[in-house]
Amino acid sequence: MGIQYVFDFLTYGRHLSSDRIPQRLTRRLTILYALAAGFTSANLSYNQPILNILAEDFHVSLSQIGNVPALAQAGNAIGLLMILPLADYFPRRSFTLILMALTTIFWLGICVSNGYTPFLTFTFLSALFTPVTQLLLPLVSELSDSANRAFNLSIMSTGPTLGIFIGRVISGIIADHLSWRYVYWMALGLQSLVLSLLLVFMPEYGSLNSCSGRELLRKYPKILWSILALYPKHPVLVQAGLLSFSTFFAVSSFWTTVTFLLSEPNYAYTPSQIGLLGLIGLATMAAAPLCGKYLVHPLGEPLFSAAVGKVVSLIGVVLGTFLGTHSIAGPILQAALLDIGLVILQISNRVAIHPIEPQMRNRVNTAFVSVLYLGQLAGTKAGSVIYYSSGGWVPTGAVSIGVLVAGFFIIGARGPNELGWIGWHGGWKSKQG
Repeated sequence: MGIQYVFDFLTYGRHLSSDRIPQRLTRRLTILYALAAGFTSANLSYNQPILNILAEDFHVSLSQIGNVPALAQAGNAIGLLMILPLADYFPRRSFTLILMALTTIFWLGICVSNGYTPFLTFTFLSALFTPVTQLLLPLVSELSDSANRAFNLSIMSTGPTLGIFIGRVISGIIADHLSWRYVYWMALGLQSLVLSLLLVFMPEYGSLNSCSGRELLRKYPKILWSILALYPKHPVLVQAGLLSFSTFFAVSSFWTTVTFLLSEPNYAYTPSQIGLLGLIGLATMAAAPLCGKYLVHPLGEPLFSAAVGKVVSLIGVVLGTFLGTHSIAGPILQAALLDIGLVILQISNRVAIHPIEPQMRNRVNTAFVSVLYLGQLAGTKAGSVIYYSSGGWVPTGAVSIGVLVAGFFIIGARGPNELGWIGWHGGWKSKQG
C-alpha cells in the first residue's frame, strides 16, 4: 500500500500517452540539458585535484582518502545499473527532478560534514543519484529528428566535458586560494540553479511504459535481467559498446598516467600546472557541435564516422606516446586528439543505437554505458600498473595503441547493413543513403 502511494505521488498528474509527448526539442532546452549533465557529471571530479587537502583536513592517510573517488564511482555505477532502468517506467521530467533533488540534498550533507566517515557516506549517497547525464542523453536522441540528432547529441556531449573541466581545473584553483569547502558549496549552488531551471522550463515527457507501483516492484528483477538480454539480441549494441570500450580504455589510461609523467624530473610540473592540461577540454567542447553537424550527420552511416573518430584518437595516442618523454607537445596533442576522437565516436555510437527497443531506451543506454565504464575501469587500472611495472610512459601508450587498433577489427567485422554478428551483407553503402 505504501509503495503504491509513493509511486502515485511521484507520478501524480504526469501520465501522458506517447502521442502527447512534445516532439519539438528547442536549442535552449538542449543547452539546458547539457548544462544539467555537465554539473552533475562534475560531482564525480571535484575531489580528484584536492585529495591531499582532504586527507590533511580529515587527518587520514592518502590511502584512506582514496576511498572518496572510489565510492563516488561505485555509487554512480550502482545508480546506473539499479536506478536508471526505472526511468522507462516514470515520466522523464519527474524522474529527472527527483534524481537532481536527491543529489542536491545529499550534496548539502557533504558540504557540512566535519568527519571522514560522514563525508564518505554522503559522497556515496550523492553519487548514487547522479546518472542524470545518462537519462538526458537518450531523451535528447529520442526527441531529435534524424537531421538534427547528431548535432543535438554533440551539444549534449559538451556537458560532461564541461563537468570534467570544472572538476579538474576550477576546483583545484578554488581550493588553492580559499578552502576545499568552497568547492563543494559552489557545486551545491550550481546544482540548485540547474534544478530550479529544470523545474521551470523542462516539459513533461510521458513514460515509455506504464504499470502500477506494485507491478513495478514485482517486475524489478526482470527489468534488470532484460538489460543483459539486450546483448545477444542486438549485435549493433555490442559493436558500439566494444568500440567505446577501446577508446575509453585509452582515454582513462592517459589521464591516469599523464600526472605521473609530468611530475617526474623531466618536467617537474606542480599540481596546478598539471591541472591546466584540463583546459584542452574547452577545445573539445568547441569542436563537438562542429563534429556532429559537419562530420557525423553528412557521412550518414554511424559506423563510418566512428571509424574517423578512431583514426583521430589513434593519431593522438601515437603522437603522445612517442613525443611525450621529450616535449610537452606530446601530451597536449594526445589530450586534444584523443578527446575529439572520443566525441566523434560517442556521437556516432549514440546515433547507431538509437533505433534499438524504443520502449527500453534507458535500459539500452544502461547496457551501452556499462561496457563503456568497464573500459574506463580497465584503462585506469592497466595504465597505473603498466606505468610502474613495465617502464613508464611509452609501454603504457603502446598498450593503448594496441587496444585502439583492435577497434578497427571490430569495425571491419560487421558492416553497416549487416543484421548478424559478422559480415558485410548489403555492402558498405549507408542505409540512410
